[in-house]
Amino acid sequence: MQYSAQSSYFIPWMLFFAYLLWLGIKGLFFCLGECFHGWLEPLLARIVEEPTAVVSPEITTIDLNTFQFHKPVATARAHNRGNFDWSLTFGWEGIPEYENAKRKDETYPVKTPTFAGGLFSISKVYFEKIGTYDDKMEIWGGENVEMSFRVWQCGGQLEIIPCSVVGHVFRTKSPHTFPKGTEVITRNQVRLAEVWMDDYKLIYYRRSQNAAKMASEKNFGDISDRLKLRETLQCKNFSWYLTNVYPEAFVPDLTPVKFGALRNKGAQQCLDVGENNNGGKPLIMYVCHNMGGNQYFEYTSHNELRHNIGKQLCLHATMYPEQVKVELCTLKGKGTSLAPEQEWIFTEEELLKNPSSGKCLHKKGDKLLMSPCNPSDHHQQWAFS
Repeated sequence: MQYSAQSSYFIPWMLFFAYLLWLGIKGLFFCLGECFHGWLEPLLARIVEEPTAVVSPEITTIDLNTFQFHKPVATARAHNRGNFDWSLTFGWEGIPEYENAKRKDETYPVKTPTFAGGLFSISKVYFEKIGTYDDKMEIWGGENVEMSFRVWQCGGQLEIIPCSVVGHVFRTKSPHTFPKGTEVITRNQVRLAEVWMDDYKLIYYRRSQNAAKMASEKNFGDISDRLKLRETLQCKNFSWYLTNVYPEAFVPDLTPVKFGALRNKGAQQCLDVGENNNGGKPLIMYVCHNMGGNQYFEYTSHNELRHNIGKQLCLHATMYPEQVKVELCTLKGKGTSLAPEQEWIFTEEELLKNPSSGKCLHKKGDKLLMSPCNPSDHHQQWAFS
C-alpha cells in the first residue's frame, strides 16, 4: 500500500496536538513526516509507564520523489539507535547485542544515546522540569544533541519504541537559509558543549577552529540559566554519560600528544583527506588553511594519526606503489587492537615512520607514498602546525 503526505492534514494535526497538550503530553513531530497506523498508543503507554522517558518512534523512509511510504518489515531486531560524533553531529548506528539482549521481545523500548529530535513525545510536566529547550539557541542545529545529553545526565532516558512507526522524507539538502551561515549551528553547539560536556568540550573545540574561537571570546550568549538548571537538577557529569549511556563511543585523547595540521616541509603544504573521504581513498596535499576540518589530525598516545572529525579514520600505510590512504581505525576501544599499518613514529629527524614496514611517509610528486626513510629529504619531513 502507498501513502502520500498531504498538506490538508495540517489543521487536523494542530487540533490533535492541542488535545495531546490537554492530556499532558507533548508530541513534537516536525514537517516532512507521516504516521503509520497505531503510531500513538505505544508512545503514550510508555510515558504513562515511565514519565521520565522521552520516546521516539521507529523512523522509516518516505520516498523523496514519489512520497511512497516504505512499510516497515517485522524483524527480530530493531534497526538503529542514535549516536553523535565529536563534531557534535547526530547520526545512526546499529544496536549493540548486549542492548538487544536486555529486551524481552521486539516490542520492548530501545535505549538510545541520542535522538533525532524532530519526532518525539514527552510528558508535559517532565518537559518543563528538565528545562524544555535552550531558548537562546538560534534557528536550528544542535538542539537534539543538547537535549539528549540533558535528558540522560539529569535522570531521564531516551528510548525508541519499535511499535510506533513514522515515515520521514530524508532530504538531499537543507531547505533552510541561515543569515549568519553555519555560525548559527556552531554557536548552538558551543552552548551545549559549555553546559553539558565538561572537559570533553575540548575534544570538540580541537575539531572546529570557529567553535574554539567563539568559546574563547565568550561569543555564545548567556548560559547562566542553563548552568543553574544543571545544578538544580543535580545532573551527572559527561564522564558518567560516556561510561553508563554510551560506553561504545570512542573517546579521543583529552590531551593528544600532538594535534593540528600536518605540514610537509618540502612542499609547504598540508596533509588533507579530501572531500567525502569515508576511508579507502588516497590523501592529498593542499594549501594549509589552519581551519581544521579535512586537515585536522591527532597523534595519539597509541601512536596513531587519527582524522576523527566524524568517522574515526587513521593514516594507513600501504605497499609501494599504492598511495597512502586513510582507513577506519582498527583500535576502537575494548576488545580491539592497533593494526600495524596504522602505527606511526615521529623520528628525531621529523620523519613519519611506520615500524611494521620500516618505510616513511613521502610526498613524491603529486602522490603520497611509503619510501625508504631518508632524513635529508625535506619531502619526508613533517611537523604539526
